[in-house]
Amino acid sequence: MQVIYGLNPVLEGLRSGTGVITTIFLSSGGQAPRAEEIARLARERGIPVTYREGVFMDRLAGGNRHQGVVALSGDFAYHSLDSIIQNGETDFSGGPLLVLDSITDPQNLGSLIRSAHCFGIRAVIIPKDRAAGVTPVVIKASAGSVLHTPICRVVNIARTIEQLKKAGYWIFGADASAENDCRKLTYEPPSALVLGSEGTGLRSLVRRKCDYLIRIPMAGVVDSLNVAVAGGILLYEMTRAAWKNPSETGSARKS
Repeated sequence: MQVIYGLNPVLEGLRSGTGVITTIFLSSGGQAPRAEEIARLARERGIPVTYREGVFMDRLAGGNRHQGVVALSGDFAYHSLDSIIQNGETDFSGGPLLVLDSITDPQNLGSLIRSAHCFGIRAVIIPKDRAAGVTPVVIKASAGSVLHTPICRVVNIARTIEQLKKAGYWIFGADASAENDCRKLTYEPPSALVLGSEGTGLRSLVRRKCDYLIRIPMAGVVDSLNVAVAGGILLYEMTRAAWKNPSETGSARKS
């Protein structure tokens, strides 16, 4: 059983149609219009709605800001790597994959999933160990985007990259010291972006598995960005290129 809290996450959980939400609690105080919409959607789907006092809501949400809305759901359902690769084989024109190597901060993970959803990323791949998984904090930080985005959890990121390469994927790793300017490459499908941990970036083995290492050009004195910010910029660059007319980008990787 998992807790989802906040207006957007619960609303997106209802809209996703995945059937993960089993019960909804609303604050017994005054109801905002979106809380009323949540109650209406829940009743349409046969999900029980209960009004409770603030103390109960605070305890259920673990002291986190819940905006008067808390839901209970089943355990989060991760997708398998095989299903993601097979889906890509039928739609090479789809968005790239996002591979996260040891992102430990749930806020960063949620923000990255939110950006991935906004830019049409087909799936997000995360490791099972020494990294954040999908939790209530991640669902809240993603504004519910995690409920619309396939998330795959794997045992070994380096081995996963090898599987993706065998399936025809080009792998682009983010590295602040890389020679390749992210604006000067084209990102033909199928492709994947790999981001490293908040503190140390890509691990050496993962870095060696990448086909290209790319960087974001910067003018400031500080030479690094928060991983969630950097990920958003790179995802924009990758998908912006993919949305161009093929006749504009051609087949060359470097423009």
